[in-house]
Amino acid sequence: MTLEQTKKYNQLLNEYEKHAELTPWQCQLIYTLACVTLEEEELQQYCDQHGTCYQVTGKSGDVYSRMQPEWQQLKEARHRKQIIITRLQNWIGIGKLAEDENAEFFG
Repeated sequence: MTLEQTKKYNQLLNEYEKHAELTPWQCQLIYTLACVTLEEEELQQYCDQHGTCYQVTGKSGDVYSRMQPEWQQLKEARHRKQIIITRLQNWIGIGKLAEDENAEFFG
């Protein structure tokens, strides 16, 4: 674990521990969240510097725009991050709970 990962992990761990006692699996998921968050920050910096697309000239001389691979990776990292946050918040009880479809029948 790098120093940045350790700092981010400890920060997130402290935040989530305020709401509930965490299981080892939840701590592991928080570690993954820390890594994904740092990956997202690095990819965002790259996209800020280089843009989300680049130009390519084809054999015919036409110029095409292509998506930076880092842009796609950034979108995927954000998606993973959102899934992890939602799962953690639902487990810990600070997220929006799913509505019980049978609540009207079983009270």
